[in-house]
Amino acid sequence: MIVNMINQPCDRRASRLNRVAGYTLIELLIVIFIISIVTTVTMLTIGRNENRDIETFAKELTQMVSMAEEQAMLEPNVLGISLATSSIQFASLAKDKETKESVWLPMDDHVLGRYVVPANIQVSLQMGGNTVELDSSLQSIPQIVISTNGDVTPFVVYVGKRGKKPLYAITGNADGTVSRTSLS
Repeated sequence: MIVNMINQPCDRRASRLNRVAGYTLIELLIVIFIISIVTTVTMLTIGRNENRDIETFAKELTQMVSMAEEQAMLEPNVLGISLATSSIQFASLAKDKETKESVWLPMDDHVLGRYVVPANIQVSLQMGGNTVELDSSLQSIPQIVISTNGDVTPFVVYVGKRGKKPLYAITGNADGTVSRTSLS
């Protein structure tokens, strides 16, 4: 009898362990809930990082145009900006040594040289109220010209996520002022 009582609780635990072979519905729902929270936080972080990348690109482009204005006045030399769907190129106007004609020469400066537009960012150009169709390759004649006194061809460059509406507008006025505006 005593032997039977001692073994009896063990038999109950063993039978309970045999019945519990998986997870309960509550445990599975809790795991799914935790995974959904982590996924949501991750997606929000990724979205913020993309917007931050676009903002950084717009700030850098605004600063580069302002820097090009300053360089045009300091050298003095007429500078230009060519925009394409995947890159931006700064150029200077110079006399060809053989023909004595003015030609646009791409700048190879580490700041005002060729600048690659990140794959997730889209730029578009508007001049005189009309949208300028950007090619996939750079044009030899710049769309935007900066004179030696700092005057600029009036323009608006829109910057945003590729395939979405623009988030920023970079505006260049004829008097040389360049500004960045958030559109959101």
